[in-house]
Amino acid sequence: MTSKSQPSHPPSAADRIAESLRDQILGGGLPAGSPLRQDAIAERFGVSHIPVREALRHLSAQGLVTLRPKRGATVSDLSPEEARELLEIRCVLETQAVRWALPLADADIFARADRALKDSERTDDVARWMELNWRFHSTLYERAARPRLSTMIETLDARIDRFIRVLITGSDYRKQAQAEHRAILAAYKVRNANAVVSLLEQHMTETSRLLTELLQKYRAE
Repeated sequence: MTSKSQPSHPPSAADRIAESLRDQILGGGLPAGSPLRQDAIAERFGVSHIPVREALRHLSAQGLVTLRPKRGATVSDLSPEEARELLEIRCVLETQAVRWALPLADADIFARADRALKDSERTDDVARWMELNWRFHSTLYERAARPRLSTMIETLDARIDRFIRVLITGSDYRKQAQAEHRAILAAYKVRNANAVVSLLEQHMTETSRLLTELLQKYRAE
């Protein structure tokens, strides 16, 4: 899976390393707790330790990597409590963004949100579904024109992305989410801001509940 925000300049060595590690983490190739040894990463990419350290700091800022002095870097874990809090914060930010965006939404926004939703209903690929899920949500608040807020929401999404993938593969979450998205879009198209916000809150609360239960189950095993 590639980054949602494409850079406007050629990627540096640190960018390339961060992108590769991010794809491995989000795809499950590097599970939570996996060590990320700078020597091995530098040798793999044929670079010095400097871009490796920069890449790890970038991933740490996104919540994907944990850096510990003298203990190195590991792929971040996510506790049930952290999952609930991250989704609560995202809900607050996203619903406010939608309130700002909805008065400015037009036929193009409606069409793109609808297309993302229809495409997500047609795919069986989890990574593709996650990409389209992000596209659907971010399209709803695109016209808010708050780039810093969008970045904050994207960072929160990256923190829980790989855990949502596990939820999708181990439950009926995707089918439920699609139905909730349909209801959200219907309210959005008639510009009923209160209904959109209420439905988004219900959607994220239910996602939080299911993900928290899943993480609790894994910790008990």
